[in-house]
Amino acid sequence: MPKTTTTTDRAKLILLRVFEDEEVQGHLRTGVTRLHEAWGRAARGRPSKAVEDKKLWTKAREGATSLAKAGRSLGRKPDPPKRTGRKLVLVAAAAGVVVVVLKKRQGQPAPQAPEPAATASPAPAPEQQTTA
Repeated sequence: MPKTTTTTDRAKLILLRVFEDEEVQGHLRTGVTRLHEAWGRAARGRPSKAVEDKKLWTKAREGATSLAKAGRSLGRKPDPPKRTGRKLVLVAAAAGVVVVVLKKRQGQPAPQAPEPAATASPAPAPEQQTTA
């Protein structure tokens, strides 16, 4: 029987992610800051001017977008970290090995191919008769 997660279990996981995930924290911080700025701007002016205020709408849109990104980030599992540093080190090491091998080959004379052996045995040298 599959285990079902309760609402409190999901809430615990989300809160844990909020405290640990710096990306989510950044989105939340930006969203709350922008909405706070928008609220302060709207409270200072007359309501009729607030409706037409471009900066107010920009701040409100940025805040809402940032909070939506934070919500989406909490909904999915975090991406595994990319290991670009390891890949870079491996590529550099491989390139170094290739350079060393090529330098060694340049310093040595080219290997000569062995002469092919004759398939037929050479004819025996004619015997010389010695007169005694």
